[in-house]
Amino acid sequence: MNTINLLLKLSIIVVIGLLNDGGDSMSVKAEFLKKYKQDAILVGLACDISPVILLAQAALETGWGRYIVANNLYGIKDVPWLEGSLEAMTKEYDGEWKTELHKFQVFNSTLQSMIAYVVKVRTEKRYAIAWANRKDYKTYFTELKKAGYATDPDYATKLMIIYESLITTF
Repeated sequence: MNTINLLLKLSIIVVIGLLNDGGDSMSVKAEFLKKYKQDAILVGLACDISPVILLAQAALETGWGRYIVANNLYGIKDVPWLEGSLEAMTKEYDGEWKTELHKFQVFNSTLQSMIAYVVKVRTEKRYAIAWANRKDYKTYFTELKKAGYATDPDYATKLMIIYESLITTF
């Protein structure tokens, strides 16, 4: 089995694991969509980005909405253009997985978090290639990872799997 196939299978196992937390995995996904789909549609239409991209990334970052801190759906670190941050433990990958303390942005609502995410990827130079390719989810997620949005080496693959599981709901 080649490395890409192995990584893909491992990613699928991880994503399925995110869905299963001792309960009905479909109810976790359904509850997530019930809470965030309408906001994602509105932000997507207003900002010219796929709501499925917004939902896929929020699903991965929050374990389908089960691990949201300070209304932050995207794991956005402290940004200079908004007030409020808090320190929280997070797992980062640097050749090996480590638990580290980082400052994360605090949002008044999850909708505010969605908007801030779009502002971040649309305006920060390091995400310019990703933003330019936002109509092609595979390229978008690949470029987002390359630009350093997350340290997980399988981040883009995991996002693609989640995206493909969500696209049928639209």
